[in-house]
Amino acid sequence: MPTAESQTSDSRLRRLVDDHFPWSEEGTRPDSWDSRQRWVHRWLEARTAVYRTVATSLLARVEPLIASLEESLPTREQGRFFARVDASHVTKSPESILEKMLRRWKNPDEPPPISFHNLDQLTDLGRFRIVANFLGDVATITQHLAAPYDTTRLASLTPGQRALREEFILIDNNFEDHIWRLPGNRQSGERCRKGRFQPRAAEYRGYQVEVQLLTQLQEAWDKKDHGLIYEPVRRGEHVPEEHRILCANLSDQLFIADYQFEQLRQRHSRQEPHRASAPEEVPHAAAK
Repeated sequence: MPTAESQTSDSRLRRLVDDHFPWSEEGTRPDSWDSRQRWVHRWLEARTAVYRTVATSLLARVEPLIASLEESLPTREQGRFFARVDASHVTKSPESILEKMLRRWKNPDEPPPISFHNLDQLTDLGRFRIVANFLGDVATITQHLAAPYDTTRLASLTPGQRALREEFILIDNNFEDHIWRLPGNRQSGERCRKGRFQPRAAEYRGYQVEVQLLTQLQEAWDKKDHGLIYEPVRRGEHVPEEHRILCANLSDQLFIADYQFEQLRQRHSRQEPHRASAPEEVPHAAAK
């Protein structure tokens, strides 16, 4: 049975589609609601296809940089998992685009601030993720991708970094930090670094692609939160406050695990390799 929240969301979606979609430019307006929805979905897919082209070009510059960083890992860390690129959802789905429009539309008595005529105001229509092993790997990759936009480091750039700089702009010349953020400034359990790239080529100017960098544990949290919290909320379903609190706290716990794993990695990397020998006896905890 639909909840009051989902009914309100459906009503606002109908208003968005019926009153603000450019039906006059399309030359037609299907009679049934389902047909209008399908029409809008196809329209959004066509308008966002260019972001796939831009993201593919950006990936061609970013992936070799990640590979070179993996090759330069310290001897003791050679062969371990470093990072992978996830481009399985490189463009935002029509459903998510419409949901984001509605979320920004606080006052239904006024035109929506983001509508079908200014989709480029959504900065994540094109996106991909770089999923790294450790927090230190996220920091290393972030620094390597941001370095081409630091004027004090231009002389030391690699050819791959120069190519990235020549073809793309990094908005604000840095990555937003959603990992190390004070609790009072955190609006959700999401933890990652975000950078928005835009082609320098005039024909693609304005088409931004968001690059997220996060650890495997941060990605695991995000995938679970997406199904348990984000998607039900997007559909207008009731999600108990207790579930939201628990999910946010789990993000904090996984961050502590990430931090401790990073400390272990650093200690391991500093250790000198030893010859194979019998394992040392692990001391027992002192009796109480």
